[in-house]
Amino acid sequence: MEPGIGQGASWRLQRRPPRPDGKWVDLTGPGITDRWGVTSTDLGAAVTAPNGKLVAVFGDTFSGNRVGEGSWRSPVILIGTGDARAAVRWERAGGPNPDFAEQLWYYHHDSGPRWNRGGFSTVLPSDLLRVDDALYLHVMVNKGFPEVIWTEIWRSDDCGESWRHLGAKFPATLHGGLAQCWSWDYDPDDGWVYVVSTGFTRDKGVILRRVRPVDIANPPMYSGWGWAHGRWGWGNEPTPITPRGERWGELSFRRLDRGSWILGGFLASKYALGYRTITGPTANIHRAPIQLPVSGCGWDDEDHTSCRVAQLYGGYVMPGSRLDVAGGVGLIVSQWNTETGWPYRAMQFRSTMHGPGANPDPVDPIDL
Repeated sequence: MEPGIGQGASWRLQRRPPRPDGKWVDLTGPGITDRWGVTSTDLGAAVTAPNGKLVAVFGDTFSGNRVGEGSWRSPVILIGTGDARAAVRWERAGGPNPDFAEQLWYYHHDSGPRWNRGGFSTVLPSDLLRVDDALYLHVMVNKGFPEVIWTEIWRSDDCGESWRHLGAKFPATLHGGLAQCWSWDYDPDDGWVYVVSTGFTRDKGVILRRVRPVDIANPPMYSGWGWAHGRWGWGNEPTPITPRGERWGELSFRRLDRGSWILGGFLASKYALGYRTITGPTANIHRAPIQLPVSGCGWDDEDHTSCRVAQLYGGYVMPGSRLDVAGGVGLIVSQWNTETGWPYRAMQFRSTMHGPGANPDPVDPIDL
């Protein structure tokens, strides 16, 4: 068997997708990732580690064939190869046991009504970040779905195999609840880490902050991008950068090249995956056209080759993504049938997206 893909012949048949856009392969599920105890899982934000391997982080994970069956862990890491141009092949689990995806750190999955065994139900990953030789993981600590009680950051110095807590906690109420679910990337040209975030309840817009890598674990050092005194600027209370009425879930914010960024993820207000390509983090996002490469649908109307996915979410941009290339953007898409508990998986899609146009300077607030 090919590691993480099932039968080798099957993997070879799926290695080159039949069309530029659409589903390429399932990334998780029975016969694919169950050898690591990752049979039912979701999310899957990914980065390329310093050693060149693909590192992906998954949320609530079960060793059984549907949600709630088998051992429950979150977050977990899988490590392998692949990117937007090559189908992913998993090789090992992160954590202390390469043959089984252990929860990255110990805690008890508590539940109500007493909440006396730790006080929270699960820890869900927002996104991975690479800065030079270090990986960072932002997570949300939850007391039942969808109540976030705080968020925190972990660091790996061995390409995702082990993780240590950086000591900082960010309250769930930070910036009016708009700093719960993060995505972030590092710009080596100016030395800043740029962070976009929204609430976990999928009823809010997106804000932007930045921080120096050395201050990632120092909450007061994060600077907000906001509208104040008639203009946009750093050091203000962050103002939503997305248009009024847009509601966001999981986010993905990636620097593809100098002057080329992509921001998007699960656009709850459209029940689709939506993305904007921009020239930089502070570009006027509400003037950039939104691209909707994958849309939601009912279970009786699914067609993954035509980018229609029932109960979709996630939408993480894969390393190696390219704009203005047929099928050049790789997306990790989640799907969960909440009635039956399966499918509950991550999938690899390809999409064609166009690069940023000229975005005029902002002249007014977006969501005040």
